[in-house]
Amino acid sequence: SDNLYKLDYNNWFKGIGWSPLGSIDVEKAKRAGQVLDEHHYRVPPGTIKFTSVPDSVEMVLAKTNALQLNDKLYRSGGEEIKHKYSLPVDVPQFILSKYNAVNLSDNCYKNSWKKTLAKGYHLDPKAISIVAAKASRNIASDYKYKEAYEKAKGKHVGFRSLKDDPKLVHSMHVAKIQSNREYKKDYEKSKTKYHAPMDMVAITEAKRSQEVASNSNYKQLIHNYTCLPDTMSVVLSKNMMNI
Repeated sequence: SDNLYKLDYNNWFKGIGWSPLGSIDVEKAKRAGQVLDEHHYRVPPGTIKFTSVPDSVEMVLAKTNALQLNDKLYRSGGEEIKHKYSLPVDVPQFILSKYNAVNLSDNCYKNSWKKTLAKGYHLDPKAISIVAAKASRNIASDYKYKEAYEKAKGKHVGFRSLKDDPKLVHSMHVAKIQSNREYKKDYEKSKTKYHAPMDMVAITEAKRSQEVASNSNYKQLIHNYTCLPDTMSVVLSKNMMNI
């Protein structure tokens, strides 16, 4: 019977506390944790107590490779030679380098110009370039251009009218030529005036055509009829109109 099978369990073991320490499952779990632990699996080499042999093949090879790959040691010989090398003065390459340095130097290029500036420069005021520059300046100067006009302004005497002054007459003539109104003045006066001779062929033909096309000359009355006011037909007509 199932009840008899579980009787001891239900009466004695059920409800009693039990510690799993030391059980098979707990020990399996601890062992699996130690196996899967990354910290214990990957141990840093520095924590392992190890003493290498200095004259072993591997150590000697490693030291030799380190010396060969060291850039400072690789360049040490060249650096020492570079600071202790002396070039003869008469070597063509050295002389060519000196001339190239002089040609490319900005100070050497401007040396003569700076010396000229330090000495100063005296230019003759009667030199052709100075005289030409002064003449050009006077020509281009607006003050020189109006100097004579400013002096003569307000002092114009000797002419009784504007027509007596040839300069003013010339100015007025130029103004009339440039004026658009004066330019079209004669045209506006003669624009509505047309003169044609009476014996022109076109005018004669037009008159003949007008006579042909005119209705007044086309229909002519046979005679002029005059009716007296006391005639019998007029009296009869008046009576009929009254009726």
